[in-house]
Amino acid sequence: MFDKILVALDTSEHAGPVLAAAGELATKYQATVRVAHVLEMGFAGRAGQVPLEEKAEVQKAVDDAVAELVSKGVNATGTVRAAQHGRVAGELCDEAGDFEATAIVIGSRGLTDLEGVLVGSTTHKLLHLTHLPVLVVR
Repeated sequence: MFDKILVALDTSEHAGPVLAAAGELATKYQATVRVAHVLEMGFAGRAGQVPLEEKAEVQKAVDDAVAELVSKGVNATGTVRAAQHGRVAGELCDEAGDFEATAIVIGSRGLTDLEGVLVGSTTHKLLHLTHLPVLVVR
C-alpha cells in the first residue's frame, strides 16, 4: 500500500516529528523513503533568481534526515529541488511523480494565520494538488 513515501522536509524545528512519523510508516510497510526539500527561489532584479535559503544548510538538513532514517533501518534517499517562491507544493507533486510515491508525509506548520488566508500554506496547496494519500503531522 505505502511502498514509496515522499517526506516533505523543511528546516524548521517542526521537521523532527515529520521525520519520525515517516520513519514509523516506512518501517511498518517496509517502504522506501525519499526526503525532499524544495529550495525557494526569489527574484532579485538584474541578479535573476536567488535562493531564499542557504543551499549548504538545506543539503545538510536533507543528508542528516536520510542518515537518521538509514540508522533506523529505512531505505532512504534525499533530494533538493528548486522552485519559484510560492510554488513549493507543485514542485513536491512533481517529485512525488518522479519518485512514483504512494504517499506523502508533511508537517502542518505553515504561515501565520493572516498569511495563510491570503497566500495559503504549502500543506494546504499540496492537499489540493495531489491525488496521493497525505499524512499531515502536527
